[in-house]
Amino acid sequence: MKLLHLTLLLFISIKQINAQTEANILSTSETDSLVLKYCNVLNETYFNKPLAKEIANTLQHKFKSGEFYNKTQLTDRLSLLLREITKDNHFYIGIHKPADTTHTEHAKEPEVENKNGGLSEAKIIHNNIGYIKWNGFIADDESFQKILATLQFVKGCKYLIFDLTECPGGDGKMGGFVNCHLFKDNDYQDLLRKKCNGETEWRQSEVPYNYSAGPKFYDIPVFVMVSKHTASAAEYFALTIKEMKRGIVLGETTAGAGNPSIVVNFDNYFAQIPICEIVTKDQKSIEGKGVTPNIELKTDNWLNETVKYIEEYR
Repeated sequence: MKLLHLTLLLFISIKQINAQTEANILSTSETDSLVLKYCNVLNETYFNKPLAKEIANTLQHKFKSGEFYNKTQLTDRLSLLLREITKDNHFYIGIHKPADTTHTEHAKEPEVENKNGGLSEAKIIHNNIGYIKWNGFIADDESFQKILATLQFVKGCKYLIFDLTECPGGDGKMGGFVNCHLFKDNDYQDLLRKKCNGETEWRQSEVPYNYSAGPKFYDIPVFVMVSKHTASAAEYFALTIKEMKRGIVLGETTAGAGNPSIVVNFDNYFAQIPICEIVTKDQKSIEGKGVTPNIELKTDNWLNETVKYIEEYR
């Protein structure tokens, strides 16, 4: 199961909500250019070609009926319409600096504030419960060494908690690396499938790791804490634990931002468009839905509530 490559976006949080916010309503010619050129970009880029054609037809119908003229914040309105039609949270259109030519860029992962391998805390809680707070999936040599040192620190614990409540995702290879320390067999590697723009066949999604000298936790109960801020590769890590019945997921439904996307610049605008679809082997997608936890957490202190659940679990 190949999770996600770093250059493909699972979750991007664009906060450039139109620096100009279209305080000046777009002119007729500007509206014409925006809608018609976006339809072309969509047909070229979106992985779902039949749906891309359907969306373009819908936009052109509304365009011809005059629905897009004299509207404030038109790009935001279009973004919401696209998300409503596709149920994909990645669709976004925004105002950008003028571009000389149309070009495509790989969307970048959200910046992870803590660069300590994406880890922010590790400790042993009473009753020998290991706790690892994971704020970002970073996959490089230094980060692999950090996670190995952390796993070594909690080695010997009776239960293991991964706290992903503030994790926006990152490089899915790190999820695959940690999984090889949690799963005794490799069946989990076949859970996720991916198909990208131009491909006709589904393929394995996660980068497989079948060996590591790090400590193994094959028989240790695993608990994963998630929230609405848990996204991208972090969602797939939680999904794998849940679907393969390797552990318990606790918290609230995750962000539902799983399809890799790119950013396309055209004229004075940029468009974020999904280029791949990721589903389980049963064709289930988390896009727009998220990962539903096994146990919903309701108190103001989720860690204490999780520990209490573990104590009752044992």
